[in-house]
Amino acid sequence: MISGTDCAGTNGDGFSDELTRLKRQGASVLVVGSVRPAHRQDTCQRLLGCPTDRVRRRVLVSTTEGPHPVSHHVDATGPETLSVISYDARARSATATTPSTSPSIEPSTTDVDTLSELGIAIASAIDTFEADTDSLEPAELRVGIDSLLPLLEEYGQQHVFKFLHLINGRTQDATGMVHYHLPVERDARIVPTLPPLFDIVVELREHDSEFQERWIIHDGTDSSGWVSVSPE
Repeated sequence: MISGTDCAGTNGDGFSDELTRLKRQGASVLVVGSVRPAHRQDTCQRLLGCPTDRVRRRVLVSTTEGPHPVSHHVDATGPETLSVISYDARARSATATTPSTSPSIEPSTTDVDTLSELGIAIASAIDTFEADTDSLEPAELRVGIDSLLPLLEEYGQQHVFKFLHLINGRTQDATGMVHYHLPVERDARIVPTLPPLFDIVVELREHDSEFQERWIIHDGTDSSGWVSVSPE
């Protein structure tokens, strides 16, 4: 596994210093690449700051069908440091922002069914974390969204780009880190339009039977190069 819990190995001190600076001031991360679930899960866990002895306050957002157990994404944590939000565009009769116990997501979740409700739920979770502490430490707040595809398919680029801009800004205001998965190949048509919205792009691939990652910052100005990782 890559050393460290929050970022991949790098090819120079300057790159490492820039990642550290972004981490201190708050950062937004796009994760692209069509890979096995084990690789994506490992990347997600590290971006959520797992494992660590430090206090983390995490917002985990599910936009896809099927079970999404919290234990697959984060280490053991109390409900006071974890907020889980489930988006389902088909559940038009669901009551937004109403916690409910779900057999597939633990602990209780906030169910929403529109993009605007999703944005409000994420912002509310961050507000609650800020109210619970005098001051959030840099990178104490971690937000993870498991897939942008359902949102892009439902609302189109213009609305999703506005959503991303707002969530990125709110997370960075709290000096947190937010990451989004886009499980498509790097050369997919949608991918080149997204990097300007993010501080960091993480590419995933499987090469010669190895899982690899490449971290890119400043829209391609700096790159870690391809680094092999070993999912736990």
